[in-house]
Amino acid sequence: MMGHSLIRELWNHFPENMFLIRVEEDGHFTLEAANPAQVDTIGRECLGQPLPAFLPAATAEAIYARYRECVARNKPMRYQEHAAFFDEHGNEQNGYWLTLIVPLHNADDDPQRVTHLFGISQDVTELHQARDELERHNQELEARVEQRTAELQHANHELRLLNGQLEEMATRDFLTGCYNRRHIETLGQREIERAWRYGTPLSVLMIDLDAFKQVNDTQGHGAGDAALKRVAASLQSALRANDLLGRFGGDEFLILLPESGNEDACATAERLERQTHELAGISISVGIATLRRDDSLESLAARADQQLLAAKRKSHRNVSG
Repeated sequence: MMGHSLIRELWNHFPENMFLIRVEEDGHFTLEAANPAQVDTIGRECLGQPLPAFLPAATAEAIYARYRECVARNKPMRYQEHAAFFDEHGNEQNGYWLTLIVPLHNADDDPQRVTHLFGISQDVTELHQARDELERHNQELEARVEQRTAELQHANHELRLLNGQLEEMATRDFLTGCYNRRHIETLGQREIERAWRYGTPLSVLMIDLDAFKQVNDTQGHGAGDAALKRVAASLQSALRANDLLGRFGGDEFLILLPESGNEDACATAERLERQTHELAGISISVGIATLRRDDSLESLAARADQQLLAAKRKSHRNVSG
């Protein structure tokens, strides 16, 4: 009596769907009984009906396949299913269930033949919806992170470009575009150290524009600026890729000639004088100095500047004569 009472109480009050399926001799399945929770889901009129009577055909066939497998295996089966069904108003609904079906036998008839399937289905639709929502939210977060990462990479790229531009601006003379004095001095010291390390020659050229003061005084500073630009462009076009050109101050330019001895430096100076006159229409004077063991950039540039002054005096005497 206690056992029957417990089963009845479970059947009437268990919150999950409980049902009893009759296995027909022709292989079909009929809903024989359903607890109140199951009845609330599908409606009482479904009792005694085959599954297609209250389930969409595709859903009924999918459930039939599970039932046939359970009968064939003659063992309990636990699985998760996504199913459609018609509610008590005839409207099609969808849901997810975690289902357990257990084969039952008639011991008085044929103990091996499955006569019924007892099932319990836990409605996990809300859990699936929550998982789907969480997955959707995660995908949105991943997409947002990916977008932010792309934006950050773009911003970093723009920052690197801007830093490069700022660094370039900090090393360049604003008027001529060649290196400014501070940077050409830095590069010069670096080239001296490299020449000492590898035992290679290094020469410098100190250059200024002849009669530059006269251009400024008679034609104005705009003409003087234009002359400096033309000379800088002419010098740069005549140099090798590893030669370094910088504006040393006023109308003076300093050129570093790595791996060039005095003979090569003299040839370069002659080429620069000729090309600057041809391209820019301006005469220049050049002083040359080649690295000694005890040189610094300051002493090397000073010797080139002395040679420049000597070249200008010689040029002035030639013009006067």
